[in-house]
Amino acid sequence: MNPIAAQSSHPVATISFEDVMLPATELHDAPTARYTLCLVLQGEAQLSYRVDDRWHTQWLHPGMFTPITPPHVEATLQLSGEQRHLMISIGEETVARVAAESGNGEHELDTLRLRAFKDPFLGELCRRAWAEARRGDALGRSFAESIEGTLICGLLRSATGARRPLSAPARGKLSPTTLNRIHDHCLARLHEPIAMADLATIAGLGPHQFGKAFKAASARSPQQYLIALRTQRAQELLRTTNLAIADIALQCGFFDQSHLTTTFTRCVGVSPHRYRHPMRQQ
Repeated sequence: MNPIAAQSSHPVATISFEDVMLPATELHDAPTARYTLCLVLQGEAQLSYRVDDRWHTQWLHPGMFTPITPPHVEATLQLSGEQRHLMISIGEETVARVAAESGNGEHELDTLRLRAFKDPFLGELCRRAWAEARRGDALGRSFAESIEGTLICGLLRSATGARRPLSAPARGKLSPTTLNRIHDHCLARLHEPIAMADLATIAGLGPHQFGKAFKAASARSPQQYLIALRTQRAQELLRTTNLAIADIALQCGFFDQSHLTTTFTRCVGVSPHRYRHPMRQQ
């Protein structure tokens, strides 16, 4: 694998890109003096990764960024299926400088160690910079390097956005922007427990305030909303895959197949098995 890096007047290029195809396997990346993140280009897979001796699991789709690997940290991860990633590497000193200039600390990016995330603007920015860097001419290299500060600021915004609300809720309701952020957060974590306290933090509210504001905006409680999302994902997997119902239950965040069956039957009106094979039950 040969990375194509954006060159500059610095002795060492500060940002580099590498298009890699990763197999379904366990991977170990040695510590470096750089921040590394990957944009998923192709393939869907479950990612398991270790942070501070704890394992986390998320489902990765094209357009999502994997959790950031900070400098001097060994990355250990497992992929359930083959994926193509655009690997972006940024120098530690550059991140520290841009963070300081924007009034933040580079430690803010620690939030992105714990979760994958999706940012369409940053995704397109990285794709464009990668395309320009591959040209190999001076203009392409300058373009790729020029977006580095924008990328770092965007990452800092994504990292701090989960703790800093974009705007206060009007009249006790959550804004459409906040609802969308909560929706994206839940979709990316349906396979794991989702704490109401985390959703409240995204909204910038206390847990009690959040429950009331969410219901005012969506006409249902956060718990009802989560159940609906999990059930809809189960319906999708039942229609489009041959996964065992027990596996679908775990991927959608249910405790087990029995939990899925009880909830699914209550919400949809038929059992998961009957939903998948309607004619077989007649």
